[in-house]
Amino acid sequence: MYRTLPALAAVLLLAGAAVACSDEKPDAKPPTRTATPKEKAAAAEPKKLGDVYSAKLDAVSDGATAHCQSPSSTACGNDIGAIMIVVSDIEKDIDANGGASNYPKSTQQIAKMRAAQEEYDNNGCEGDPGADDPNSDCWGSATITVGATILTMTLQTDDLT
Repeated sequence: MYRTLPALAAVLLLAGAAVACSDEKPDAKPPTRTATPKEKAAAAEPKKLGDVYSAKLDAVSDGATAHCQSPSSTACGNDIGAIMIVVSDIEKDIDANGGASNYPKSTQQIAKMRAAQEEYDNNGCEGDPGADDPNSDCWGSATITVGATILTMTLQTDDLT
């Protein structure tokens, strides 16, 4: 204890000296920095959603078509859910980047995928053995699984126009 008291006093003394020697005023504003022309050009360039979402869609749809050969399977239901989460993120970004007028093909593809998801949910396809019947209404799941690849292409196409 006797050794820590002098050490503590020395630290406090040094800290006080450092503050006293500082030439900055406590109310001084930090210097402002303006963006360079290169930074301004990069900030003004619109976000390309095809670049942002291609890898994400590929990752969540990998194996989904095979899983959904049995629309009743939990794997199919999980894949559809994962794909549609990414689709929701894409919809938000489309709205933030000019809306349907800038992404008309992508918006149409998303509408098809949403309708297929609604049909899949309304028909109770996941867990229903009848969903695997070739005549069931659950085969619309392909509109979602294959639709992820189509959506990647339409995003890239819409980015170019």
